[in-house]
Amino acid sequence: MTHPLPDVVEPRHAPDPPGPQAGPAHRVRRGDRTGTGLVPSGRWLTALAFAVVALPFVVALVELLRQSGTNLTLADDLALIDLHTRRALEWKQQLGVFDRNNWNHPGPSYFYLQSVVYRVLGGGARALFVGATLGNGLAALGCVAVVRYRSTPARALWAAVWICALAGLLAASGPASTTYSESVLGGLVSPWNPMVVIFPLLLTVLLCAAAIDRSGLSLLAAVVTGSFVVQTDISAAPVVVVVGGVAALAWAGTSVYDLVRLWAGDGARDRRNVWGERRHWITGSILALGTLAVAIVMWLPPLAQQRANHPGNLTLIARFFTHHQGTYPLGVGWKSLLSVDGIVLQGPGGVMRTYLGFAVAHAGLAWTATVVTGLAATAAVVVGILQRNRFALGLGLLVLVGSVAVVVSATHVVGYIFGYLLVWAVVLPIAALIVPGLLAVPGFPTDASPSPAPRPVTASTGLRVALCVVAAAMSVVVVVRVASMPPLTRASDPNVGQLATLVTPYLVPGGRVFVGDGGAGTVDTKLLDTEEFIGLVNLLDQNGHRPTVNHVWRTEFGPGYQTTGQEQRQVTLTTWDPTSPTLPGYVGKAGDMAVTVTDPTGAPVARTP
Repeated sequence: MTHPLPDVVEPRHAPDPPGPQAGPAHRVRRGDRTGTGLVPSGRWLTALAFAVVALPFVVALVELLRQSGTNLTLADDLALIDLHTRRALEWKQQLGVFDRNNWNHPGPSYFYLQSVVYRVLGGGARALFVGATLGNGLAALGCVAVVRYRSTPARALWAAVWICALAGLLAASGPASTTYSESVLGGLVSPWNPMVVIFPLLLTVLLCAAAIDRSGLSLLAAVVTGSFVVQTDISAAPVVVVVGGVAALAWAGTSVYDLVRLWAGDGARDRRNVWGERRHWITGSILALGTLAVAIVMWLPPLAQQRANHPGNLTLIARFFTHHQGTYPLGVGWKSLLSVDGIVLQGPGGVMRTYLGFAVAHAGLAWTATVVTGLAATAAVVVGILQRNRFALGLGLLVLVGSVAVVVSATHVVGYIFGYLLVWAVVLPIAALIVPGLLAVPGFPTDASPSPAPRPVTASTGLRVALCVVAAAMSVVVVVRVASMPPLTRASDPNVGQLATLVTPYLVPGGRVFVGDGGAGTVDTKLLDTEEFIGLVNLLDQNGHRPTVNHVWRTEFGPGYQTTGQEQRQVTLTTWDPTSPTLPGYVGKAGDMAVTVTDPTGAPVARTP
């Protein structure tokens, strides 16, 4: 019997029927096009699987698009992402978001994808949230598509339920579920880089499982999605590298095995004939070359930056990680994994505003989630081997090795293990929960069939009907949560808008302006209000001015924003005190900051006509 192609299955328990049409021609495509009574056909199940996942994202996009976002003033990380996206519009962005350890995340692919939405919507901070939501939605639909192509419509619907559940978890809004940088709108629509990699990472894991199921094109697609994840948030790199490496080794090993069987053993000629007839040579080659080209193009900007700078950003990253081997014991990494797994039962509130590794919030729920998902992944490996279900086997295996990678990577974090550093690992328990629906249950012997073939878990009529009801209900629940999302204006920082209002009347339109961080901050700590400072620079840049900053901010803002000493205006932010109104060029107060605007000599300037 010839080896099955990735998109076909063959019966393993019944011999081919006699006659001239026996043999490989009786393989059947994966899928289920039949329906009886109340049980939907395969076509309807497939449509429902995509619909339940798409609907929450469609509602979120509608909610964002119907709001103007005209007065949206961002601060901190979101302001920098907005700034870098505008640089991507000019094809000048070479690196990813800055990191607090004085290097940047590896690549700019996130900014260039966001720039497409900017061009369509005409720019503005609202486009940032629309782009993040659209990207998450497309990645979520891609996850459903991978499962559908590798299995049946009912199994795709099973996966859609859990993917929709993940969307519901991320849709949680408010201070308990978010951080300052993420904004109070929630992770589902957040443009913050630790959040936008979650669905692409899940897609990467599923594509790697498909690669273990002998799909070379899926492996190349995983290189693209994995590159996006690593470039956008390098903290997820260990998981991407581990699952990608396991998938590549498995694919290479099975490919060698298949080639040997094509040229050796009984029936090799017949296997070659069938293999040649079933290959889509032209389409497959075009898709493979195109996917490989995309992956290469994605890495050209950071490689160009590395070549033009000494040291380059990749060198800085390598130095940082080689000089910081391990700072925590494995027990801390294990507790971190428990906390992240617990998100599937308690939502992101127990992770986003806590330090991981020291105490596990709601330990009972976290242990339950980890044990259940661990058992599901282990069962997938064992049962997948027995049933020769390579996709389920691969997915279970990747969940296990990915979890180990999370534990080890957590021990190498320098400083506190903030929740946002590992929140993306929630995709592993979600992937584990997808696995049971991909397996089959043993059949029971009967007089007519003493050795019945295993039946898919989703083959039961009652279970399919129940699955349709659960999927629809899940989608409705997520839609309700999305519809209650706070308005877009809640993402604004009022101090940023106030700062821009104070300084703009004194600036030369289109002129260069130096924004100085003169120790502005709270009266008690005298710390710089970094968030508002960054927000002001971004807003001035958005409004057509050409802001510059001290050279110490090069990592955050990138090249082109460092002072040259030739600026026409100087804006200085200091901590306000009762003597601040006597400062030369004092124009007002925003929060706890005193604001002055002067010329290069330090003299006050008049308002621009």
